[in-house]
Amino acid sequence: MNTLQSLSADVRSVPLVNQWFAHIYLMSPLTLGLYTKHAHLAMLDSFIDDPEQHLVSSNTPELLGGPFINYTGDPADMTRFRDETIEKCSLHLRCADAINNLYQMLFSQAKGSGVPALYAQVDELIRYGVDISYDVSKQPGARFIESIFYNSPLNAPQLQTCVLEKASYEPRTFVLSTPQIKTDKTSVTLSLPFGDPLWNELYGGTTDADGLAERLRPYMQEPEREVPLLKSMLDVPQPAAQDAEWTQETPRIRYFGHACVMIQCAGVSILIDPLISYPGEAEIPHFTFDDLPARIDYVLITHPHQDHVVFETLLRLRHRVDHVVVGRAGGGGLADVSLKLMLESCGFENVTELSEYESVSFKGGRILGAPFYGEHADLDIRAKLVFGIEMNQRACLFFADSNPPSPEFYEPLKAIFPRVDCLFLGMECVGAPATWLYGPLLQKMLTRGEDQSRRLDGCDSAKALSMHEYFNPDRLFIYAMGAEPWLTHITSILYSEETTQFKEARLVESTLRAQGREAELLFGKMELLL
Repeated sequence: MNTLQSLSADVRSVPLVNQWFAHIYLMSPLTLGLYTKHAHLAMLDSFIDDPEQHLVSSNTPELLGGPFINYTGDPADMTRFRDETIEKCSLHLRCADAINNLYQMLFSQAKGSGVPALYAQVDELIRYGVDISYDVSKQPGARFIESIFYNSPLNAPQLQTCVLEKASYEPRTFVLSTPQIKTDKTSVTLSLPFGDPLWNELYGGTTDADGLAERLRPYMQEPEREVPLLKSMLDVPQPAAQDAEWTQETPRIRYFGHACVMIQCAGVSILIDPLISYPGEAEIPHFTFDDLPARIDYVLITHPHQDHVVFETLLRLRHRVDHVVVGRAGGGGLADVSLKLMLESCGFENVTELSEYESVSFKGGRILGAPFYGEHADLDIRAKLVFGIEMNQRACLFFADSNPPSPEFYEPLKAIFPRVDCLFLGMECVGAPATWLYGPLLQKMLTRGEDQSRRLDGCDSAKALSMHEYFNPDRLFIYAMGAEPWLTHITSILYSEETTQFKEARLVESTLRAQGREAELLFGKMELLL
């Protein structure tokens, strides 16, 4: 009898799109070209002009997370990669030009008169997925029908690859600004689209490990080396921790790091913003994949940022997830891409969209979506939600990085949850400027002052204390600070109690504790029974 084997729990699977770390604006066929042209090719050209400056900058702590390529190999490798990108992404680059030209045409010609004649000037590549209109202030705009792009040649799963490598205690270098064009001989690269069912066998287990390795052979770059290496990465799945399942009527909360929290009650498991560390990846106490139950009833995603929509974790969990709940993207704008379409393209079958104050009910509880204010550089992005979760009459609110104008904006939420057991609040109150993430999508450039004033930031101490006063929770947990050691490759945040965000968080913690209230800045691991 063949033994069940799956990818070892300590093997990372790093998802890439055209060799860049996968995030939502590379996954959407609508925005891939814009990011390729205005971010990736711009960085590659800059690196080719001055490789030494990029290396110095990318290794300067104050500049971590900046647009600097950290590549120590032959600079000519980047020249070749740039030329290859221009060739294989030619259609996406044409799409980027078509979108840019569309907006320039609207700015110059759409002055209030009818728009039907304008469509003829739109590139056929995108014309049939665009709806041109005015808003009620006579400002012209374009709504993109994103599903059309997923059913067009712009949808390019052939650009998706995954690098399998052993996890280690070595800190992961920042990946969002450096393409992974070279891998070492201890890793396996699979050019296998993320939506392929073979991933379920690799992660979920197979009794025919040799057969699986052979079926994956066509997707390898060096099969003679990689097939035996892949087999060595397969292992008999370790049994989940004895307490991973939770059938008791008392809700249990577990903090997995950053914004990733699991709440379980009576056999129902809900995982929020999955970002799971591997065994052997960090020395601080933390939960790993081994601490997850066999089935996860609901995965909730609060908002579309790369530290909350983490394909590295999501793809590994796909075979055990029943439902995913996301915010309903409604504007059809470039920044407001559909998480539902994206996850369905990655093989998730049950993806539910919620708008504000809509809910999903299950036996013994419900999941409620609420408005998610701020933190998105003041762009019209609707695929974001604050979540309220009720299990066995216990209520928890998960605000992630929401930064509301004032607590009173949540009067409807307070009416629904008049008593709150736990309030989870993000306080990464420094945040990057608007162009750090959204620059490649913008059709009118921001001044430096505008850019610096529109940040991706959470609550400061004053806002956090006012939120606590308004909701009056039994416990306040400050989280989503990006400080755990397994996050540096996507947050570029180096943990320090001397940084502004941690000083603000500690101020809230100490202020509330002085009042006899429960408040804690989370780091690494936490477990609580309600």
